[in-house]
Order: sequence, then C-alpha cells, then structure tokens
Amino acid sequence: MSDCLPCDINDLVREHVEGGTNDLVEIASMMAESVADLVLLAREEDRANLLAHAISAVGQMVLEKSGAFEGTSSATH
Repeated sequence: MSDCLPCDINDLVREHVEGGTNDLVEIASMMAESVADLVLLAREEDRANLLAHAISAVGQMVLEKSGAFEGTSSATH
C-alpha cells in the first residue's frame, strides 16, 4: 500500500479488470458497497451528510476528469 488511497484503489480495480472481472457495473457495485460501509462507520447523525458529500464528490470528479471543467480541477489523480 502506498500513501495514496485513490491510487491504491485504482490499482486494485485494474487488477480485477485484468484478472477477468471486466464487468464495470459489477465493479461499481462493489465500490458502492465499500462506500456504504464507510458511511456506516460514521456517527449516525453524520451519515446523511457524509453520504451526500460522497455522492457530490463522485459527480464532481466525473465532470472534472471528463474535461467538463477544464482548468478548474481539484483532482490529484
């Protein structure tokens, strides 16, 4: 494991794809399960905000990485 959690996650995803799990819907579902587990680690009163932030961050990253907001990316990977 490195100091870069997104890099480590992406490496694991690539390993699954290269290993034959190339169903991106299945991989996305597994990643969603991990996010759900993360949200459940938060205090109950913080879960809704954490979930909303996670969903918002996914949308923002897709837009930034797709080039929809060129020059304004906060993405580090």
